[in-house]
Amino acid sequence: MKILITGSSNGIGLQIAKDLYDTKNTFVLHYNSNNKKLYNYFGNNKENIHYVKSDLSKESGAIKLFKKTSKHIGVPDTIINNAGIAQSSPIENDLKVWTDEFDKTINTNLKSPALICKEFILKKRKENIKKRLRIINITSRAAFRGEVEDFISYACSKGGLVSLTKTIARSFGKKDNILAFSIAPGFVNTDMAKSFIEKNGEELVKKGIQLDRLTEPKDISPVVALISSGKMDHSTGSTIDINAGSYLR
Repeated sequence: MKILITGSSNGIGLQIAKDLYDTKNTFVLHYNSNNKKLYNYFGNNKENIHYVKSDLSKESGAIKLFKKTSKHIGVPDTIINNAGIAQSSPIENDLKVWTDEFDKTINTNLKSPALICKEFILKKRKENIKKRLRIINITSRAAFRGEVEDFISYACSKGGLVSLTKTIARSFGKKDNILAFSIAPGFVNTDMAKSFIEKNGEELVKKGIQLDRLTEPKDISPVVALISSGKMDHSTGSTIDINAGSYLR
């Protein structure tokens, strides 16, 4: 199996890469700046692992990742759009600052995944590639319940990602043999979340959950592995909630 994972250098993405790793599979592991944890775990000389650095807050970064992935593995069997950012941006911010931060979040969390999907769907169609492509988008409970006021852009981007998933599933299933799925975690204990925890305290974060600990990347990666295996194909277009009971719908 050929697999592309965005945002694989840390947190959820790194755990997904670890759980899916098999010498029979070939990976493109994307990162933005720091690949230390990837190298420490996977090494730097494996024939079946390709590292690609690109900034997905820019259109050029998404196209670079598409081209590099195409060169290394062609059209993947599974694309996991995991890369994302969550920037606090109070509405009191200067309009230019707020807009720039909004655009960066939308670009990273929604536009780049859309561009990556669009380019691979088109490549698959142009080259008449019949094999099945599974797309897994890591979204958020914020797509459904909204988010606190400092994270308007984050909630908007994740809502858009859910809609992207549904649209791909409806539009390209029979025609192009493409399936799409969303996974919507709640608060996950990752490095990206540390600043929020440090500022607000873990007890506040844990207040809404119905289990005795925060969700960890290890709680999400097995679901990704199950979807990648093909055993959930008839759930195409759906969203799987992993939020410790903090949001039920």
